[in-house]
Amino acid sequence: MDEEALMNVHDEDVTSQAGPSTIPAVTANDRPEGMSKNAMKRAAKQARMEELKPLKRAAEKARRRERQSALSKGYAEGTLTEEDKAIYEKRKQLERDRKASKRKFDNGTLNDGESWSGGVVLDLGFDDLMNEQEISSMTSQIAYCYSSNRTVTKPIKSIIHTSFSPSASPRLWTKMSDRNWHRWSRSVWWHQGVKELSAALSSSSPSDITFSSNPMEPLDAGHSIGDRAGEGEEKKEGINLENYLTGPKLPEGLKSGTHKLVYLSADAEEELTTLSEDEVYVIGGIVDRNRYKNLCQNKAELLGIRTARLPIGQFIDNLPTRKVLTVNQVFDILLQYIQQNDWRKAFETVIPQRKYHESKKAKHAHNAQLQQQQQQTGSSGIQADVPCQASDNEDPVDVDTGLDSAEIIVQNERT
Repeated sequence: MDEEALMNVHDEDVTSQAGPSTIPAVTANDRPEGMSKNAMKRAAKQARMEELKPLKRAAEKARRRERQSALSKGYAEGTLTEEDKAIYEKRKQLERDRKASKRKFDNGTLNDGESWSGGVVLDLGFDDLMNEQEISSMTSQIAYCYSSNRTVTKPIKSIIHTSFSPSASPRLWTKMSDRNWHRWSRSVWWHQGVKELSAALSSSSPSDITFSSNPMEPLDAGHSIGDRAGEGEEKKEGINLENYLTGPKLPEGLKSGTHKLVYLSADAEEELTTLSEDEVYVIGGIVDRNRYKNLCQNKAELLGIRTARLPIGQFIDNLPTRKVLTVNQVFDILLQYIQQNDWRKAFETVIPQRKYHESKKAKHAHNAQLQQQQQQTGSSGIQADVPCQASDNEDPVDVDTGLDSAEIIVQNERT
């Protein structure tokens, strides 16, 4: 059986087994002034989803352990079919490759040819446009981007986070304080915004640039805590995190007059056909549930930055849901294109297969059919090409292994 379908089937089982909601029922008399009945129903539904989330996550972890245990046992006993044996060996090889890539990434032993010399920018200058829940989700999405980059064969050489400081993005700065971001390799953090980055890349001489004031003394360009000898044992409580903001210096490998900014926007007229290593792609760091129309497009136009959109419609024909992607999904699509040089494969690797169902009715009918097949065959089946990425209910790859990080909670916005 298809693993995405299995997840949907079992999620419905979790919902039915969870029992009645512990959330008090809200009557018409309790409805806040100005809130419609439909809005109240949506709020109750969201609260119920939040209540069920830990149960779903625990159930999915148990299913993964069970599947992996059965595969390992069958492989050791020689009872797997040739097809399942090939799947098991492929998964093990993918895991070995992922761990090897992560070691080289963390140790700084990647050669120039093993990194993609372009860059990606996460524009974090939208702190005041998000509510607290969206800020929390944004912190997780930033961490997912870092996690993805350190576990691929060919990582992006530099990820620049702009408008990140206690004054530029106060709430995001606070939320990120327990993420150990100052230890993330190949990650650059700027107090300055995209405007200043654009000026730095377009100027022929650093002396020609006037930046907004930044009281923090920056590190050498392109360096993070991982590059500082003897600082690996620092206690976070004793660190002034503002010292790890490196702007306005460009990270190593990005050159003024050579690299050009491209702001990614779903509203852009131009559609990307490929990625170029002399370009730096900007992703708007906002979780807005599509509230703000043309936000990134208008910002880029105001700053005179070229815009382009991902070729979603061209390569994903059967995607009935909205084509607004999360920050980490956009980042992962870029990252997968760099690995595979194929847009269709990149999209299909990142976007969950359940998004391709034509409707909820069709999805439930599809799940019912697969569940019936499972009962008849007594087998759960195994998907042949499972990407090395977490699903909705999975915890992400260990973002801060060994760095006393807090667990990253998966947000609904991830997919």
